[in-house]
Amino acid sequence: SVRRTQYSGKMGGNCVEREKEDRLIGQLREQANDLLAAVHLLTPLVRSQGAEKDTQCLAAMNQSLYRLIRCVNHMELCRESQPLFHPALLDLAGLCRDMGRQLELLEDALQVHFWWELEKESIITLADDALLEQAIWNLISNAVEAAGPGGHVTLRCVTDGERCRIMVSDDGPGLKGPAPVQDPFLKTPGGVGLGLEAARRAASLHGGALVLENREEGGLRAVLSLPIRKDDGSGGVRTPRMGYDRTGGFSPMLVELSPLLPMSYFRWEETE
Repeated sequence: SVRRTQYSGKMGGNCVEREKEDRLIGQLREQANDLLAAVHLLTPLVRSQGAEKDTQCLAAMNQSLYRLIRCVNHMELCRESQPLFHPALLDLAGLCRDMGRQLELLEDALQVHFWWELEKESIITLADDALLEQAIWNLISNAVEAAGPGGHVTLRCVTDGERCRIMVSDDGPGLKGPAPVQDPFLKTPGGVGLGLEAARRAASLHGGALVLENREEGGLRAVLSLPIRKDDGSGGVRTPRMGYDRTGGFSPMLVELSPLLPMSYFRWEETE
């Protein structure tokens, strides 16, 4: 039978601990800004010289920057204090469609076979597109790592009554051990343990839940279950802008997949 369990956990404790977390996140963002400034200063110089070695060094620096941004974003969302939350009308099916099309272009780079499916052409709901996109890319990143080279990863978006279910599946080893999802820092082998918690927080802010299932055929399925909120006439549809992130212009795809993508994806031609 399929084993299901809702993922839960939290980061932080009393006010002193939250203040420490805020200071740490602030310091890390400052370091990320300094690294970004260095990349911008070095890019014209490296371009003018055209040395392949220098180009590779700059790409490595840029990839490290994206990995740092990923860690800080996860830390910020995992805090016990309320993170930024800006819902607007969003087409969930459209968001998944754009992500699925991007996934098709990443098969060779990530050495994983992708497949995606939409039950409906459009699913309009009230949601924060940036938070959901971050959460879905994170689940995809975990699935790619679990599947490994030659593995399979799928993205599906379906409706179930008044709810939408976004499912990310892989054919990796699945969950092992006694009730591992009770650990708030459950992580993949190469992770630090904040990604799933960040996805869970994003689901919770939308009145939804993140559920992990061991598939009968092997592997794991992560299900992001979200309520479909009706249009209350307060605003128009907010179209997802792929490749742009409100937190500073970083591509959500490159941020969340930065530990897995080849370094060549972080050359200036790819990230600009």
